[in-house]
Amino acid sequence: MDLRGAYERIEADMRAIWGDMAPAMLRKRLRDVRADPGSLTREALEQIVQLLREKTLPSILGAEGADAKASQYLAWIADGP
Repeated sequence: MDLRGAYERIEADMRAIWGDMAPAMLRKRLRDVRADPGSLTREALEQIVQLLREKTLPSILGAEGADAKASQYLAWIADGP
């Protein structure tokens, strides 16, 4: 899976949790790391997942759930090129 595919998979998974708010949450994290979804780097996507783990995911999933979900997302990124 390429990095864009990993990003889209993360977005789809988040959409299952937050519904239509998920894309806005990811755009916020993209701005936080000054990244563009069209030219994502592995480092930027990993930084986004870290921010999700720290700031976004715990609100619904709790700390342990956020860690588990972030680990899953990082595995999807690792499957990339």
